[in-house]
Amino acid sequence: MFMPRPDISPKPARADRLQVAVIGTGFVGPHHVDAARRTGYADVVAIAGTDRERTAARAKQLGVGIHTTDIARLVGDADIDVIHVCTPNRTHVELATAVLQAGKHLVLEKPVAIDSATGQVLVELARTRRLHGLVTFTYRGYPMVQRARQLVADGMLGVPRLIHGGYLQDWLARATDFNWRVLQADGGPSRAVADIGSHWFDLAEFVSGRRVEAVLADLARFMDVRHRRISDTATFSSSAGDETEAVAVTTEDAATVLLRFEGGARGACVFSQISVGRKNRLTLEIAGSDRSLAWDQEAPEHVWLASREHAQSWGREAVETSRGIPSLPAGHPEGWSEALRDVMRPFYVAIHDGQALPSDSPPAYPTLADGVRAIHFAEAALTSAQQGGWVAMPPVQSAISPTTSVTAMGA
Repeated sequence: MFMPRPDISPKPARADRLQVAVIGTGFVGPHHVDAARRTGYADVVAIAGTDRERTAARAKQLGVGIHTTDIARLVGDADIDVIHVCTPNRTHVELATAVLQAGKHLVLEKPVAIDSATGQVLVELARTRRLHGLVTFTYRGYPMVQRARQLVADGMLGVPRLIHGGYLQDWLARATDFNWRVLQADGGPSRAVADIGSHWFDLAEFVSGRRVEAVLADLARFMDVRHRRISDTATFSSSAGDETEAVAVTTEDAATVLLRFEGGARGACVFSQISVGRKNRLTLEIAGSDRSLAWDQEAPEHVWLASREHAQSWGREAVETSRGIPSLPAGHPEGWSEALRDVMRPFYVAIHDGQALPSDSPPAYPTLADGVRAIHFAEAALTSAQQGGWVAMPPVQSAISPTTSVTAMGA
């Protein structure tokens, strides 16, 4: 484990922009660099990776002044306020622990840990050290997701009855498609549920305002063996036509899950990384006693709202502009990158202003505790599939005391 000095404690942030480092040079790391900059509160001063040449190239491409493979030294740098961890799942707890022990605020890709028990250790460590920790449930950042949640909270749908949808992709549809996520040692015991199903789960609870109480899951693996290109280090690769090695796979390609929500609502969802033709189709529909609504991530500028007598499409012109969302007026499309920025923005505002750790529900940004709840969902799905029955979700952890605060910038 990386071991920064144990006596390092949270330090007062300076009266200028927050200094940020990103660990991870694969697919999502560069997007974190861009999003953090665009919050308006951060300068990304360093990027770290495991491959020296690749890390140097990424730093040049992104205009980041410092690049390193010495992650321990980076974590121990007293000038850095926030560190983003964008690395394979198996490294999350080790790196996040080092970041928090060094007294730095944390942005962590999901899943926050391989299992819920170690994830909960991170939650408690952040609370003890009075540090903000964000997990990147990006889809909360879309303006129309915010609008959909408000419609439900305002009672526009009546009583929610059915909550359904799914998350479909095709990037692992062939046996020659390979990624570290397919390996249990790197990605954990669940793949489709933990990787993309966790996003749908968080979105369903966030928009509906209802917690999942129990799940009944059927997991499917259609390829027990995949073919990895020899000496390949890419985040994702297709080995068609190249020299390969066979790799046994034990994680699921797809899942179908039934859900029971608090208040009596029922749910159903499908998660798949092998649905040919579907690139990133995340959908959510809620049928209430009075109206239904639906949102589609691939057409994110509108929410469909319908009663028995009338259906309409609500655009962003109807969205409130609080919390800086949206940043552009209606008619100027915003997408995934803007959603990632706007999930991060309240996190950076909280650090900059010395705000208390979030205690409201939902919090201003997705917390480490939200990330652990998503792990509980994946674990419940795995247990259900193994045992062939309904599995209860654990109760939600109590909120953080609103008196727990951090030091404001310039204090």
